[in-house]
Amino acid sequence: MCIYWFEQSESDVPFGDEWLSGSERARLDTLRVPKRRADWRLGRWTAKCGVAGYLHLPGDPEALAAVEVRPAISGAPEIFLHGEPAPVALSLSHSRGTGLCTIAPASAEVGCDLEAIEPRSPAFRSDYFTSEELDLIERTPPSDRDRMVTLLWSAKESTLKALRCGLRSDTRAVNASPQDFLQAPDEEWHRLCAGHIGGRTFDGWWRDSDGLIRTVVFLLNACGPAARQCSESPRTH
Repeated sequence: MCIYWFEQSESDVPFGDEWLSGSERARLDTLRVPKRRADWRLGRWTAKCGVAGYLHLPGDPEALAAVEVRPAISGAPEIFLHGEPAPVALSLSHSRGTGLCTIAPASAEVGCDLEAIEPRSPAFRSDYFTSEELDLIERTPPSDRDRMVTLLWSAKESTLKALRCGLRSDTRAVNASPQDFLQAPDEEWHRLCAGHIGGRTFDGWWRDSDGLIRTVVFLLNACGPAARQCSESPRTH
């Protein structure tokens, strides 16, 4: 079993809205702030194109309009195809004009997040990070601390998305542990794990490119060979 990732930028999003479903166009009409509209359209475009590639669907506007992203009660995105639930699990994120989605079979719990590397205050760290994470930050060279804080925060967001609770939950309920951090940035995927206070542990990956941290975590509702195959890094369309 494989986890797929797909990225798009604002320049990839068409000018018109023919690729949106009727209900999605109605939702877009309620968004008045230009940046909010642009981010929303970028997220929908990224998700629809990623799902179309994953399910081997045409990429024309009519076909994409049949792929609908609906929010669940929890707020997590769910995919419908011609009005029926699609057999995929999807997570979605965007930052600074880049959209990211991850797609997996419906049996997986998957989350992704995209964060710009930027300074975050000591108060932010104290409020949102576990004691183990704070210790890891303190042991990180000062020149790399903003990157480490961003990576840990992104891993937490990905995990809470996979749990379908988002930032409504205490971020300190998740303890993230990235691997290979002190290696020079090479745009390759590196492993991470994130443990939840409830006893569940998510596997995943992280990647640093163009000043953005990407994280992907997953938990399989499966066992045996299919679960073991997910030791490899996520694949792109």
